[in-house]
Amino acid sequence: MNESLIILNIGYALTFIALAIKEVLWLRITLTAAQISLFTYHYFYAGNNSAAFWTAIFVFVNTYNIIKILLERRPKIIPDEIRDLYEGIFKNLTTSEFLYFWNMGTIKSVTDGYFIHSGEKQNNLLLVLSGSAEVEVNEKPIAILERGSFIAEISFLTGEPASADVHAKGEVIFISWKSDRLKNLEHENSSFWMKLQHALSEDLIRKVRPQAKRESQIEND
Repeated sequence: MNESLIILNIGYALTFIALAIKEVLWLRITLTAAQISLFTYHYFYAGNNSAAFWTAIFVFVNTYNIIKILLERRPKIIPDEIRDLYEGIFKNLTTSEFLYFWNMGTIKSVTDGYFIHSGEKQNNLLLVLSGSAEVEVNEKPIAILERGSFIAEISFLTGEPASADVHAKGEVIFISWKSDRLKNLEHENSSFWMKLQHALSEDLIRKVRPQAKRESQIEND
């Protein structure tokens, strides 16, 4: 087999291998290598300038996207004031994903007011940044939410109305995300959506464990 056919077959083989690659970055790298091989064959051996032109276009487009992906995945610095939230709640997100998610929210404050009322449909997902909020069921306090605790996450995950009242004890600063905007990410960025669901599920587990322990102690008494 002469040199030109080897180069041509390398290009086709790499294109075939790319069909089995799911990871976007490596998929584009493999396709770029394949197109470089095909460009070399068409331009230097076959003299097919038209085919060489289009393979060159593919190389440039894929190279641009490879650089874009690498820049997006490059670790970013988390501001000190929210680093504890990233490390404690969102550690399964990349720093870029976390900052993207954070910047989608709006920081607000409320003093001695209600965040949510039982039976009402919720349009926002909230996260306490400072202060404390009290969770009530049938006017009976069942939990205190402090920095790093989500509010209305059950409604966000299930789409059901809130099952408890939550009100601020004094001033509470929090960040709010529009539920509809976040749910669009399920289709726009399914990987990020799954990571967000995991973070919310972990928060629910942290809340349920103490409550279950208290109920168990009451039953034993």
